[in-house]
Amino acid sequence: MPEEKKKEVKDIKRKKVIVKERAFWSMVLSAIEVYNLETLGLLLGLRGDDIFVVEYAIPFQTAEKAKTWVSPNERRASRIKKIVDLIPVDVIGDYHSHTELGENRAIARPSGDDIADMEKGNVYMILALNECNKSLEWRNNVDGSISGTLGQYHIRISAAEYIERGGLHYKKVDIFCPSAVGLRGFSLRD
Repeated sequence: MPEEKKKEVKDIKRKKVIVKERAFWSMVLSAIEVYNLETLGLLLGLRGDDIFVVEYAIPFQTAEKAKTWVSPNERRASRIKKIVDLIPVDVIGDYHSHTELGENRAIARPSGDDIADMEKGNVYMILALNECNKSLEWRNNVDGSISGTLGQYHIRISAAEYIERGGLHYKKVDIFCPSAVGLRGFSLRD
């Protein structure tokens, strides 16, 4: 797909996503668990005009995983979605991870396939995991993402939403995760 067909839209006011502690830990731990493979899960919570609130992140345990893609088992995923319809939160998007491949570091930016799978009105979070030898405190970044270290992993989490503009476009969503920001980075040497 040509690069001009899949690009970030920067001229529109950004929404915010508040990530609750239990959702943060679920996303991070499910991504670390399968580090060399991608992980995938649902984001459950509330959506408003300018804000998403992620209450829960539910990993698809039986998703088919590879180093550069992840795909849910549709039959099993539909089972989860039917149950979620019975509880008082909405599916507001999904999350998945990107992992480093050899010398190529993972980045927390949606690929063309990621953008093609987006639906208007949802939020999509990407966790980029890379090995790291030093400990870094968790912080907010100027691009709206958050990042820090846990164990031997540096993790950057970004969020995006789909924008309809004559092609595949997305815009960043600013992440607020009070339970992560300021969290002391832990390395295996601590």
